[in-house]
Amino acid sequence: MTKYLYSKIADQLEKRIKEGEYGIHQKLPSEQDLSAQFNTTRLTIRKSIDELIRREVVVKDRNRGTFVLSPHTKISSGINGLVGFTEAAKSRNLDSRTIVLDFHSIKRAPKKVIEKLNLNYEEPFWRIERLRLINKTPMTHELIFLRKKFVPKMKIDDAKESLFEIIEKSVPIAYADQDLEAVSIEKEMAQMLKIKENAPAFLAHTVSYSADGYPILFDESYYRADKYTFHNVLYRKH
Repeated sequence: MTKYLYSKIADQLEKRIKEGEYGIHQKLPSEQDLSAQFNTTRLTIRKSIDELIRREVVVKDRNRGTFVLSPHTKISSGINGLVGFTEAAKSRNLDSRTIVLDFHSIKRAPKKVIEKLNLNYEEPFWRIERLRLINKTPMTHELIFLRKKFVPKMKIDDAKESLFEIIEKSVPIAYADQDLEAVSIEKEMAQMLKIKENAPAFLAHTVSYSADGYPILFDESYYRADKYTFHNVLYRKH
């Protein structure tokens, strides 16, 4: 896939930041100076800065300029809306990897999944168990039950990729309903995530829906509390 010029410039600026050319909280050169450095227009530079803001590398003050943010020690899930693990990693230029622990077809999902999906009949599912890594560090363990009717010809290699991208070849995902709780990690899960037994973690139960309100998949995921935060926008009723 060919990158746009503004994205290439954003990559170069992010590289300079990581290499220490621009320090934490330091102000970046002006748009005019950067456009001269990269021999391009201020509009392109502005789009590059917007890209770095999306990556959470810089912050822009309308009156004072653009400043380098301190590096995040945690990933903030939900800050960019409903995106998958792979999409979130790509948006921050992180190296993501997926290990498929189990992949097979089942005639019916467990009772709790059927109830969460609000189904009153039997149908086949894909059962997918995955370990998600960033920069070779285990981050998340997922147990997913995906209705086969939406992806009837899935293969194990597909389970290594972004499920959202695969699903949306046939049906768009519109929103998700998520329950989140704090838990202590048991021994087997701790070994997979490479953290201490009884370490704190987040357990998320998520149902993803189509634009028509049809439930597509149920996801039970464990997130390392030392690597994740969760971001939500809360609206007050009037």
